Amino acid sequence: ALPAVTPDAARQEQRRKSLYDVMDLAAKFFCDTLASRFGAKARGYLADRAITPATQLQFRIGYAPGGPGERFALKEYLGGQGISTDDMVEAGLLIGGDDIPVPYDRFRDRVMFPITDIRNRVIAFGGRALEKDVPAKYLNSPETPLFHKGDNLYNLAPARQATHNGAPLIVVEGYVDVIAMVTTGFGGAVAPLGTALTENQLALIWKMADEPILCFDGDRAGQKAAYRAADLALPHLKPGKSLRFALLPE
Repeated sequence: ALPAVTPDAARQEQRRKSLYDVMDLAAKFFCDTLASRFGAKARGYLADRAITPATQLQFRIGYAPGGPGERFALKEYLGGQGISTDDMVEAGLLIGGDDIPVPYDRFRDRVMFPITDIRNRVIAFGGRALEKDVPAKYLNSPETPLFHKGDNLYNLAPARQATHNGAPLIVVEGYVDVIAMVTTGFGGAVAPLGTALTENQLALIWKMADEPILCFDGDRAGQKAAYRAADLALPHLKPGKSLRFALLPE
């Protein structure tokens, strides 16, 4: 029997639909800000990492403004588009709560990398700080109705298409690594989202390729991540389903 459509399920589906719209508007705001005079420092950072304007458009990279008076830049923009504060909080774009009378922008003064789902809809963001002394160099969206970080991979939809067309599947550590791989011709590159590889992510990876290549940094942390991934995979190995490792020099 097909699952019955309950009013509750229909409501949640509608809710999720509207949250996709909120995330899309936020991505647009960040892209526009990157292109504006406020985005000069962020454009400098991207130029230093050899991420061209064309690549920035391809990955919808943006910038979250971060001046002292800009704690509400995204909130005001979305409010002007008719989005409610509750929706912004639920989408993980604002920091709110019982002890916070006025919710404010979660991402400030960060280069913004949209994280999309298998249907290429924006479901979350990863933001990289531009200042040295910020507590978190990378800040991700929290868990939301759209985003469960252990169940997704950065660049999932394009990589699935690329591997379907014969590209090798390569798992790297971060957003910028994925972008570097894709721009040098390795379209089947993905990365876990700021955490160690999870079982669900491994299952996603194996759906796309029988023997994906894990390519982590050559430093101690990268080596540890490779060992952790091997430990995670061992109980699930089957004939024809395995992992390969490319170890980079230190």
